[in-house]
Amino acid sequence: MPNPAQFVSYSVVTLPVATPAPAERFVRILDGLCSAVAARGGGRDRLAGPLVILIWRHLRRIAAQVAALAARIAAGRQRRYPARRPPRAAPRRAPHRALPHGPAWLVALVPQAAGYGSQLQHLLAEPEFAALVDAAPQMRRLLRPLCRMLGVRPPAALALPPRPAKPGTSTRPSAGFPHPPAPPPLRRAEPTPLCPPRACGPPVVAA
Repeated sequence: MPNPAQFVSYSVVTLPVATPAPAERFVRILDGLCSAVAARGGGRDRLAGPLVILIWRHLRRIAAQVAALAARIAAGRQRRYPARRPPRAAPRRAPHRALPHGPAWLVALVPQAAGYGSQLQHLLAEPEFAALVDAAPQMRRLLRPLCRMLGVRPPAALALPPRPAKPGTSTRPSAGFPHPPAPPPLRRAEPTPLCPPRACGPPVVAA
């Protein structure tokens, strides 16, 4: 007779795994990108220290601003189009070094950045992140330069809206509608005399 203790049943319980929010995944991608940039500093054939710090701070600033916008959306305090503020004089800022420019310039300096660019491209293509950008259009001015430096093609969610036409400018007709017909040329009318010649001459006296 078999021993009941030899038969042991196991039950596997699958716990739901919480998927990180799109903004949290974005911050993680930029955290790894900052680590890759920091690893390229110092030594021979490395990036200069000031340039590493400049790129690192720039990426951190983008991550912080995107996270702040996402937090405002979650709290219901984000306006899709913020209220316009009255213009004020810009404060004088100390001159700063400009970042490199050109397509995929960060990948050229830090080859490891290509992997993080691929992760970013997949994240931007997700509908959840597109909805996040639609709720805060200000993200476009942060994400488009980031895509350019990583060589990532911006998705449709990052497309800039068309600029409104300036007042007083004429709009050209679209290709679907024909041009209006040209008006007929004006003909010069002959001057009409005020009265017939006989009526206006001297009276004729019969002999």
